This record gives sequence, C-alpha cells and structure tokens, in this order.
Amino acid sequence: MVSGDEDFLAVHDAEETGNDQGPIANNIRALRPGDIVITHGLASRPAKPAAIAAEADALHAISGGLARDPAGAAEALLAALLRLCACGSVGFSLAETGPGRGTSLRWSRVVGPLARQVGTVLPRDAGPCGLCLDANATILVSRPFSILAQAGQVDAPLLEGLFAPLRDTGGAHLGTLWAVHHDPTRRFDAEDARVLEQMAPLLVLALKARPEALQVPATTQVRATRPVAEVDENPFVRKLHGFVPLSGADRARLHRLTLDAIAVPARTDLIREGDAPGGVFLMMEGTACRYRAIGGGRRQITAFLLPGDFCDLDVALLSRMDHTIMTSTASRVARLDRATVLDLTQNHPNIAAALRKTTLVDEATLREWLVNLGSRSALERVASLFCELQARCDVVGLSSADSDALPITLEDLAHATGLSSVHVNRTLWELRRLKLIAPLDGRFGVTDLQGLRDLTGFTGEYLHLEDRRPRA
Repeated sequence: MVSGDEDFLAVHDAEETGNDQGPIANNIRALRPGDIVITHGLASRPAKPAAIAAEADALHAISGGLARDPAGAAEALLAALLRLCACGSVGFSLAETGPGRGTSLRWSRVVGPLARQVGTVLPRDAGPCGLCLDANATILVSRPFSILAQAGQVDAPLLEGLFAPLRDTGGAHLGTLWAVHHDPTRRFDAEDARVLEQMAPLLVLALKARPEALQVPATTQVRATRPVAEVDENPFVRKLHGFVPLSGADRARLHRLTLDAIAVPARTDLIREGDAPGGVFLMMEGTACRYRAIGGGRRQITAFLLPGDFCDLDVALLSRMDHTIMTSTASRVARLDRATVLDLTQNHPNIAAALRKTTLVDEATLREWLVNLGSRSALERVASLFCELQARCDVVGLSSADSDALPITLEDLAHATGLSSVHVNRTLWELRRLKLIAPLDGRFGVTDLQGLRDLTGFTGEYLHLEDRRPRA
C-alpha cells in the first residue's frame, strides 16, 4: 500500500463524504421548482393564536383612513400585515393591460426587504399572482417570484408566499395582496391566511376610492424569456442545439424550463432506487452519478453526469426507479415533470430528435463501460475513464487545458471501475509515475492526454462528438 503523499486523494474523499457518514438524506421534496402551490399544507400546520386585540386596532385605524387618505390606509394595512403575520415582506400587485402584452401585474406598494422592487412588472403567467387569480382563492406558494430570483433582481431569500385575490363587488380581479417569508425558520399557517383575507376587502375599498393614488410607474419589466445569446449559454440548451438545430423558440422554451434550478450540496441523493420518478433531473452546474447499491455499503457507478446532461429521459415513463442518482459535487439541478417531458417528445420534433440522440450516446457510453469493466486492466480502465471525462468536459466548457482537474474523486473512481480504493490508489500512482496525471486541488489533473489515449487505445467514437454542430 502506498503512503504519504502517494495516497494523494484519500484525505479529500474523507472530507467530502462527511467522514463516511454516507449520502445526505434524500431531498427530492426540496427540488420542486419555484412558484409551486402548496396550499394543502396549511391544514396540517399548527396555527398561531389569533391576535384579536391587535387585529381590531389595525382594522379600526385602516377603516378610519379609507375616506380621507386611501394611500395612507393602504400603507397602514401593509404595516399591520407585516406585524400580524410576522413575515419578511408584504405588498400588493395590481393588474393592468397593455397593447400587445396581455395582462401583467405591477408591484404597487411593498414593505420589507422587497420594497426597492416597487414598480416591478411581471407577466400574469410568469408568477404566483397569476396562479392566485386563476384559483380565485387564497393560495400558499413555495419559493414565490422565482423568475426574479433567477434574474438576480432580489437579494432576500424567497421561501414561502401567501397570496389573496383582490376582487371588486362585481367579481373582477384587481390584483393580489401578498406576504413573503425570507426566514427559513418561519412558515405561514391558516391564521395568516385568515388575516390576509380579512385585509383584502379593505384594500379593495382603498383602490376604489382613489386608484390613481396607489399607482406607481414601472421600474422593471421582467420578461418570461431571455435574449437568445443568454439562452445559448444554458448548458442543456447548448448540448441539444449541438446535436440538432433548434429554433429560437425551441431554445427559449428549454431555457424557461431550467430557470428554477436550485443549489444542491455534494453527496446528496436526488432520487433513490425504488422511488416513483415523476420527472427528469437536469444538471445545470456541478456533477452527479447514477449508481446501484449492491450491499455491504458497496455500490456500482454506471454513469457520470455533467452540466447539460439529463438523468434518464425515459425514466419518467416508469413507475419506480431502478437506480439512484446522487450529486458528486455541489450542483445546480432542475427538474422536468412527466407532462413536460411528454410535451417535449410529442409536440416539438427537433427537441425530441436532440433528446433521442443524447439518449443513444448515453447507451453507447454504457456499452463502452461494460467493455471497460470486462476486458481492460486496472490501468486501462482508469486511463479510459479519464479520457472520456476530459472529452466530455471540453464539450461543455468545464476544462480549457489538459492540466485542469477532472470532476471525480478516488471513491467515485473506485465505484465506477469496479476496483478497490487501494487498487485505484496504486493505479493512480503508476499513472503519476508515467507523468500522465498529477494531483490538482484534491482531484485528478491530466498532464498528458495523448499519452493516456495511447495507453488505452481511446478514440472516443462512442461519444459521437463528430456529430455535434460547431458553435456559431
């Protein structure tokens, strides 16, 4: 067994896996996209006692100012909501219609950390306010206003939002009254929903009394799509567009589907063997792997996933997962539900063709891995995998030189090549002696890519990189 600096990845692996405590608990529930309605959760949450006296005082003060100062009454109403619901920000969005743009909602008044966003205009169908108006009822939303978070226009975390519709006496929708939590230790309950619904009619009276006093000019127009140049930097869009030419509309659609990608820690199971899939995970940043647990704490990695990769397109059609998907490094991951996957494959022929081509490459890669495990020496197995990862990293822009570190650890390398950690470590030392690799930031740095290719006879034909269109 090698020792000292020869065991150059062992310490890194122990730190990354949390001293062998195993993967972080499955966080599939945390991977829902933003603006998801979770109103049903209010019924199961303990409700705080009603603050009857404080609410009565607030209602009295607001009602008294409606006739003489509707704008002041609206401000007092928001301040009261902030206290009674103990939340981070409160505000109301008013519906408006413009030429060629349909209905949008403008943030007319906001109190709290989001106050500097007053005047922001969101399309009706690009946020939780539209969901509230569609439901015509009070709703609770997970990660509200996700389009603003993705655009980097808000600093405070947007964790939960409570939304109540504003309706006039004829039933017409005027907008929404809302409250947002920024503190992860706080959640809305049924009492908060009742208070919000109690305040909504008073705000409608203020709007009817002097609507012009509560209007503000737009400061930000948030669009549901991004410029094509920005869309094409999306790794998922870039990968599919590289295989099959996609229209601007196709690329914009794919980009929108990944806007709600969220950060996931390293060594986190995205979904586990036996779980109902319900959708497909997309890697936007970082790396992940597919693996099968084989007892005794052992596992076999069957694929590595890089930015732009999706985790088994067809698995959304199955009732149960037959393997586990885990992040290898800190990552950003998006999730497409089953209906979205079916829509892409059935109603968008160019996207469907690109997805099918990537699936064929995945199948070819798996065949190469079978050859690797069954017919090559330990040195050839490791060298071949390094060559593959280097080629794939180059395609998605993860490496710019042969000396860049590959996104793989000793532990993952052992589980992918069917070798023990001791055997892998010896193999790494031999590759290092041959000056083909070097330790780099606790991982592997390839110093002689052609030498690795010559050692294992790697051509990379199974990756079908020649089929990819050059980037414009």
